[in-house]
Amino acid sequence: MVTKVLNLKDQNLYSDHIAKAACALREGELVAFPTETVYGLGVNRDSAKAIGRIYKIKNRGEEKRLTLMIADSDDAKTYVDHFSGTAKKLMNSFWPGALAIVFPLKDGSDISIRFPDDTAARDLIRTAKVPIVTTSANISGYPPSTDAQQVLMDFKGKINIILDGGSTRFRSPSTVLKLKDEGFEIVRHGIISESMIRSCLENTLAKV
Repeated sequence: MVTKVLNLKDQNLYSDHIAKAACALREGELVAFPTETVYGLGVNRDSAKAIGRIYKIKNRGEEKRLTLMIADSDDAKTYVDHFSGTAKKLMNSFWPGALAIVFPLKDGSDISIRFPDDTAARDLIRTAKVPIVTTSANISGYPPSTDAQQVLMDFKGKINIILDGGSTRFRSPSTVLKLKDEGFEIVRHGIISESMIRSCLENTLAKV
């Protein structure tokens, strides 16, 4: 497999590159793309084969969840049947942004969703028109990739497309938070700190 690196800095080709990557996702291929935090590796949630590949090339344990990435905050309503007061405060304060929220569902399961603060990521998801699940673009146990060259070093010949948007803005992973009743649990610490989250829930934090 030849891994294509498509330069998003070329504004004349930006839309074409997004369209090619979106098409690849629809067809069950793997695509790496920038977010504001680190590079993500995305697949079509409806392709079991593609999801299997993402776990295999990352050497990722199957118990570790993938995160659904959305292009608009209202898209969460498609997947979540109820939003608690805590959920609404967090979404209003940190979305779009570097917070993935694990929402409980009525059937007893849950779903991790992130609404990124990155134009290219949102354009890709919106253009793909299929649900995209993601994980960080790195081999499990190694630091996450913050530029396209790092992604290429790990996954050359293993994934179809890398969208090169340069270095990511924050160069640090997102925070993953799980909602529990009216409280929460930090699943993964990231650039949004627990103190920022607690301040938000106490209505003392301005949006960042």
